[in-house]
Amino acid sequence: MITGQIGLRRHSGGWIGKAIEWATYSHTHHVVVAISETACISAEPGGVRFRAISDYPSLDWSRFDLTDDQRTLIRDAAAEYERRPYNYAIYPPLLWERISGRKVDGWLAEWLSKRPNENCSQLSDDIYTKAGFHLFPDIPELVTPGDFERYFQSHGWL
Repeated sequence: MITGQIGLRRHSGGWIGKAIEWATYSHTHHVVVAISETACISAEPGGVRFRAISDYPSLDWSRFDLTDDQRTLIRDAAAEYERRPYNYAIYPPLLWERISGRKVDGWLAEWLSKRPNENCSQLSDDIYTKAGFHLFPDIPELVTPGDFERYFQSHGWL
């Protein structure tokens, strides 16, 4: 079952996806969470919305051993984020991190993490955190698609 699992979209063919991969030191440019066997939630320009999983030609899925209750918690948490605005403000800090080699921290990172706006990796992390899973305890603010890729690699899923 993929309900409740996290999907990574990798190896972009477009310039925006390639820029995200470059900025996050990864091959991943988008992250979604499956809310059923056929639907996922995605943060993208235009806001957070539900999409058909088939809208994405290929996704690499997490392999969490989830119970039915945990899948329900993830699905219910995801519903609370629908229609939130997209977080365009994340792009300059990601560029800063890539150029300087230093994570954005302090007031800027806190401001970004507390805004109602969501980007794809932040949304996925927020959903899992709300459902009781803390995937990135060492990354309190800016979780990127690259962080998810490295998490998947550390678990042997990529």
